Amino acid sequence: MAKTSTPRKPTDHRFQWRDIKLRVRHTPDYINKGWSMLEVFVVAPKGAPLPVTATGYRSHFLDEAELKAAGGPITFMRAWLDKMAKSKAWQKAEFTWRQGDLFAQSDG
Repeated sequence: MAKTSTPRKPTDHRFQWRDIKLRVRHTPDYINKGWSMLEVFVVAPKGAPLPVTATGYRSHFLDEAELKAAGGPITFMRAWLDKMAKSKAWQKAEFTWRQGDLFAQSDG
C-alpha cells in the first residue's frame, strides 16, 4: 500500500501554446509520495478552449518519474496538448473558436 504524504509546495509555470497563455501548477507528492498533480489553467484569452478541456481548467495525475522523464511540467503539458490537438474534434472546436460563432447571442 502506498504511503500517503503531505503535498510539497506547488510551483507555477507560465507558457504560451499556440495563441493561448497558460499556467501550469505542479504539486509534487500529491496524495501519495512520488505522484504529482498537474493543473492547467487558461490565462488568456478568457474562454479559450484546449484540446484537454473545454472549461479552461484540467487536473492530471502522474508518477514523478514519468514527469521527470518527459522533461518537466511545461514540456509534458506541451506534448500532451500537441498530441490531443491532432484529433478531428479538437480541430473543429479550434476552428469554431477562432472563427467565432455567427449565430451566438451577443450581450449588446
